[in-house]
This record gives sequence, structure tokens and C-alpha cells, in this order.
Amino acid sequence: MPTTRAASSTSKILTVKFDGPHPAYSETRDVLADCKSRKAGGIYFWAVRVGDSFRITHIGQTGTSFYHRMKEHIINTLGGNYRISDSEALAKGESKVLWDGLWREGRRECLPEFLRDSTRLLEEAKRNLKLEKIFVAPLDVEDRMRRRIEGGIAKEIRKDKVATSLFPPDIRVLGQLTTESAIPIRIDTSVKILGLPKQLDV
Repeated sequence: MPTTRAASSTSKILTVKFDGPHPAYSETRDVLADCKSRKAGGIYFWAVRVGDSFRITHIGQTGTSFYHRMKEHIINTLGGNYRISDSEALAKGESKVLWDGLWREGRRECLPEFLRDSTRLLEEAKRNLKLEKIFVAPLDVEDRMRRRIEGGIAKEIRKDKVATSLFPPDIRVLGQLTTESAIPIRIDTSVKILGLPKQLDV
């Protein structure tokens, strides 16, 4: 699948087309096994279906490959580096944190605590991943542009308290700087993503 190239000086808008949902957890197939863009880079997000729409739980960007980043994300979740939530609450669109991860400041020396409860937390992490779906948008743009799009989407999602119910408030992203001119983007998805606009300036 060809990547979407950045808009030229004569283009007015950049289309960011998300492919998904793809499962985040499988014990029989590798991550993004059916995704034609798995080797590409660009913008991605994870989301959980709640009712008739999806709610974003994580937004990111990668200049390497979606496959590499998604595998890394799964390993970090199962290994306790990332947050683990109560799966029943997660399925309802509610945030009930069971384990807040090891990457956050103040928690980087909590590995013994994780190991003491690792059996329970590992099973809950698996249930979390089974609820999660992956969406990827391949983009052939500079690193800075990827970060602007990532930040712009995150900022827009955070305007809606319901849409952001599963999106941790301390996830840092880098949006448009005051020295940069806004660039319009069109966002295309095959399913309803709560809080995600069809068009946005980043």
C-alpha cells in the first residue's frame, strides 16, 4: 500500500487515512498480520469500542515501522512498563487503573511491586490488549510533521471529556509551535472514532 505523501506547495490539504481496526492481541498471528502498511511509518492510535463508536486510548507516531512500534507497545504493556486497566471498566469506557506503569516519574523503581502481583496483572494486561484495536495512517512526511499531526489530534480529542475518558492526561505530545503556520489536514476513518474530527488544522 503506497504511503500518502505530504502536500506540496500547490496542495491545500493533506489527507490522513487511517486503516483499521486491527487486533492488538493474537496468540496465533503476528501483530498487524493483515495490514498492508505494517512496514510503513506515520500516525497511529489505539482505541476501544464502546457502544457504536471507538474511544482513543493512545496516540503515537513512528518514523520506523508500525509493526516495530506496535510490537514494542504490546511487550511494554505485558511487561508492566505501560498502564494496565480494569478490563470490565475499560469495555464500558471507564478508566480504572490497576497498574500505572513503570515509565512514569516516581514509578521507575516499582518493579518489585509489579513482580509480586505479576500473575494477576499479566492476565489483566492480556484482557486489555484483547479489547484494544489498532488504527494506522501511513504518511511520507518529515518527523516534525508527524508530531504536529499527532499533537493536533490529541489536542482535539482532549476537548471532549467523553471521548478522552480512556486517554491518559499525562501523555505528552508536541503540537504546532507558535512559530509555525497551521496546515490543514483531512482525517478519514472507516468507523466512528469519538471526538475525532473530519478536518483539522495542525
